[in-house]
Amino acid sequence: MNDCQDASCSAQFLQVQAEARSPSASRHPWPHARGPNGGRQSGFTPERWTSHSLNWSFHDPQGQYHNMFAGGPVIDQDENLYQSTAKGVFALNSTGHMLWHFEPPGRTNNEVTLAGDYVLGSTTAGNAFAVHRRTGKQVWVTKLAEDAGGDCGYPAASDGVFIVGAEYSHQMPVDGGNKRIFGLDVKNGTKLWEFTPDAAVWNFAPLFPGPPYAGSTVFMDLAGGTYRLNVKTGQQLWKHLPETSRQSFSDGGAGLGPDMVYTCSNFGDNAGTEGTTGMVRAINLSLGSEVWYKFTAMPCNTYPSVGHIANVERLAVVVAPGSFMGQENLHGEILALDAYTGEQLWRHIVKPYSGPFGQAAGDMEGALPRALDGVSPICLPAHWSAPIIDGDGMVIVGRSDGNMYKVYGPAASFKGNLKAENMTVDSGTVAEVVHLGSAFLHGALAASPNLFAISSCDTLYVFKK
Repeated sequence: MNDCQDASCSAQFLQVQAEARSPSASRHPWPHARGPNGGRQSGFTPERWTSHSLNWSFHDPQGQYHNMFAGGPVIDQDENLYQSTAKGVFALNSTGHMLWHFEPPGRTNNEVTLAGDYVLGSTTAGNAFAVHRRTGKQVWVTKLAEDAGGDCGYPAASDGVFIVGAEYSHQMPVDGGNKRIFGLDVKNGTKLWEFTPDAAVWNFAPLFPGPPYAGSTVFMDLAGGTYRLNVKTGQQLWKHLPETSRQSFSDGGAGLGPDMVYTCSNFGDNAGTEGTTGMVRAINLSLGSEVWYKFTAMPCNTYPSVGHIANVERLAVVVAPGSFMGQENLHGEILALDAYTGEQLWRHIVKPYSGPFGQAAGDMEGALPRALDGVSPICLPAHWSAPIIDGDGMVIVGRSDGNMYKVYGPAASFKGNLKAENMTVDSGTVAEVVHLGSAFLHGALAASPNLFAISSCDTLYVFKK
């Protein structure tokens, strides 16, 4: 029954209409690297992979190894895909037809994000920009700093504010990342606020909790520190700086659940290399206090995803620990934990990976053509992309060996063919291995009602119903 009969209801209706027309209003299925609604339940999609098969792929018009992709695609309400690369942003429709190509003001190394009709991004020249998603025409450019880090970040927008990092950091233990974070007006690029975290941000990926924490953003710095700010003002609501990790470095970040934020970082002075350990932490969204922590046997250099996994009633947080490139026999695993206690639900260990000269798949093959084209010769990813969890509770993640892994969960409940050539069983869990060719960055995966997409460092693959 509708009990709205006074003038205030009319005002509310008009406000809803205005918000729907606003360039910051989002009805897009995958507007941000971590999923719908700015990652309010990070890395989860209600869509089911089972009915999808590879439909088309896209790489640079000059050839597969003539570009470097920056994370994965974002997908709008029309199921158009927007892929950021070292040579600009490509807009493609759901059949793979190129709609437009935009060359930003400086080299872009960050995944773009969607806010209403705008595609938003930033460059290593310290610029942020907005492009209209239908035309590819530039809407605004704002100078944030003289430069920005060369790491692949995932800036994002909420409540009419675009949150993005800039100013290259030379702060140890690693050279790179960004010293400052900015909040910009989505409509015109006006600077609303700036914030300086205690340590630089690396692969910066702001997240936006739902009610009752709406109106805030959460993110992790490179040493496992977590911050919650007011989206509109940049005011710090809390920060959590774990003493046991402040000398560490991780390529990883944060993931959101209903009332907690989960972080994947490293321990002590570990920097993500082979033979060191990592840590997953659960932090209360309201207070910023630590609820639980869990050591990982391998470095934690990825982003947690939160959702219900197959044949497990409890809400899960999934991470993919693994060592950085640069050595032989790099170990990795996919780990599911109880979201409220940290208890291990299952663990899928993969075979150690040794790439040419310790590099990721596709890096040696593409080094020369990319160098000749004036883009970064190698992708140099972390061990894994960020995982996503689909509507059947399957975990999907890309690895530096050029394979995509689909983890079905416990072998005891698996109804498929365990002896199929592309199936692996380890530690009581089942995974299907799909060879795609090159390694993947954190934001590789995306989903919408009719398609799944994954980008390697050089190619976008689209799977359709």
